Amino acid sequence: MRFGREIEQLNLEILQGNLDQAESLLQLLKPESNAEHRTIAHFKGIIFFQRGEVTRAKTQFEFALQTFGENVNLLRDLIVCQYHLQDMISFRSNLARLEQQLNEKQDHLSPRSLIECEVMVGKFLEEEARLLPAIEFYNRALSHAITAAHKLRALIQKARWHALYEPGLELSQLYRELISVPRANITKDMAIELEHSLMLMELRLIGADHASLRLLNLDDSVPEIDRRLLYFDFIEGVLLQERGVSQAVLEKMNSFKTLDPYEQFIEKLVKGIPEGQTYIAELSVLSSQLPWASYLRLLCLAANLETRASVRVELNRKIQLIVRALDPKSQELWGQRLKEALQAPEIRVEYSSKRRSVAIQGRQVDLAKKKMGMQLLNALTHKTEMSVDDAITLLWQSSFSPEHYHRLRMGIHRLNVLIYKATGLGKIIEVDSQHVRLRPEVKITEADDSFANLISI
Repeated sequence: MRFGREIEQLNLEILQGNLDQAESLLQLLKPESNAEHRTIAHFKGIIFFQRGEVTRAKTQFEFALQTFGENVNLLRDLIVCQYHLQDMISFRSNLARLEQQLNEKQDHLSPRSLIECEVMVGKFLEEEARLLPAIEFYNRALSHAITAAHKLRALIQKARWHALYEPGLELSQLYRELISVPRANITKDMAIELEHSLMLMELRLIGADHASLRLLNLDDSVPEIDRRLLYFDFIEGVLLQERGVSQAVLEKMNSFKTLDPYEQFIEKLVKGIPEGQTYIAELSVLSSQLPWASYLRLLCLAANLETRASVRVELNRKIQLIVRALDPKSQELWGQRLKEALQAPEIRVEYSSKRRSVAIQGRQVDLAKKKMGMQLLNALTHKTEMSVDDAITLLWQSSFSPEHYHRLRMGIHRLNVLIYKATGLGKIIEVDSQHVRLRPEVKITEADDSFANLISI
């Protein structure tokens, strides 16, 4: 029991960033069994990793596995090192191995090992662009959580996932729960994870100005690698919303000492591509250096920002080729990050309030049960863009609230899905934290009597 208590104290010192104290405690431990020797070897590697010595940590974890035998926690941390060293072949091989072990040994693992490994496997699967399996692992971890700390760790990852890929109604509840977490009761590493998720949620739910305050108020003690993660995820989100990056954020971005390949590409997007050039060659090189999710996020971002139709078509085809191997839900979620690039130069939409329907490319879409969609289409017939505040006022005669914003986003999503199923056209209406607008190619006109002769879906 004494060894176990000492290990708990050692782990707490690491989580709080007190690496010198942790190393001193480690040297005092007297392991006896094979499992205790493995634990000592494991924590040596963890301290190496926390000091930024990733290659040394990887070697230590490999030594521990070979010398003392299989262990899911050791394998998990080895995969983390392989990810950071961009050894994607070994990363993917060991991820499959860990996923299998968790499924086979679930009933034999301690609650702590099970939950922490499920959360990490969720993150790894997310990095592999397998978005549906990732959220399933986060939900598994939540179902197994016993302590408040373990529940919080899983909730943070689930909230971040929704903010990035599926900002539905659940995100508002997650935000309310996480924003009320007292910082004094959590470890330093979890506090950073929490700020990351809250920043992404606020970027989605409220706006860039609000979210940027979390970045600019980050404590200087937060390691640069963590600050870079928050800053570049924020910048990517701002670019997806087609907004400019504030000068204060740009100055912070330029102050970082080193950038990884993903961050270097984001930096180039911020600064702008030289006229007549494309990012296709650079993106081809990055395919061997990044996990699939990071690579797809860059491809989607480049495709959305690209103004030349031929280049957008190529990027879109590449994205579709990569995601085709994924499950249908993951494919759908990746598709939602894209603006459609393969449509005709102009998409004509005829809207009939009398018949409660729209006609697109000779096909009629019934909107009788989509009152909100009808109201938006009617408004967008007269102007192609409105503010989120104006849209909420139009639909509910209310001022802005996160709940109304969620209802607006989900209503637009359902309308777009309905039109997609009938016509194959995606995202007729776009929405971000500031605006509701028609896609640039879409032109809405009032329908005439010939509307009745169109094909009915």
